[in-house]
Amino acid sequence: MHYWSEGLGRRQLIINLAKSKLTRKADFLELSGVVDAPAPWEYEIEVEFADWQAILTTATRPETGAFLVQRSSMRELIAIATGLGQFLAVLAWYRMRHLLGFDRDATAADNAARELIADPANEKAG
Repeated sequence: MHYWSEGLGRRQLIINLAKSKLTRKADFLELSGVVDAPAPWEYEIEVEFADWQAILTTATRPETGAFLVQRSSMRELIAIATGLGQFLAVLAWYRMRHLLGFDRDATAADNAARELIADPANEKAG
């Protein structure tokens, strides 16, 4: 992502969100890391529930769909669709855990999910 403000002049801050550290806080998720350019500045972004709603609303606008279709290959569109499917699966998983009362120890559940994502073949167990 590229960020710009008048205070930067013609410069842009380039942040690779995929490399961000994600930390769960009480009322928000915190993305933190180091700006890729123009200088290695540290950053923290607080993403609240309303921000997720705004992101998803923006994603469903006709302009967004047209932009993605016109500027993406079929492989890139499939990657986006796969990511959306994974997002929905994670939402369903955590909602089910919540409804069944299994989310009392959210930290343990988060750690187990992270381990499964990092090691999908579960090679550590065997």
